Amino acid sequence: MMNLVLSPIDPEILASRIADKVVQKINERKTSDPTPPPDDPLSDFIPKHEVRGIIASAATLWKMEQTGKLKGYGFGGKRYYKRSELVALFEEVKIKGL
Repeated sequence: MMNLVLSPIDPEILASRIADKVVQKINERKTSDPTPPPDDPLSDFIPKHEVRGIIASAATLWKMEQTGKLKGYGFGGKRYYKRSELVALFEEVKIKGL
């Protein structure tokens, strides 16, 4: 069992001490070196099941891999494609007569 000891302290002194501690902690956080959160190294990769059917069919993806237009990456038995490589596959469509 914990014993609780109450000591008489003036409320203004208590508020002042609390405010001083809060200001001290805020200043410590401001002066400390903020480290940015690490970027997710896999955020540039898109799973094959998200690409298949939206951008191209499974057969088209396979054909692009075989011809070297698209490089597939494997992690844990799953297939991934780089987002930048998929974007690079898109070409501007030129309409005749315009």
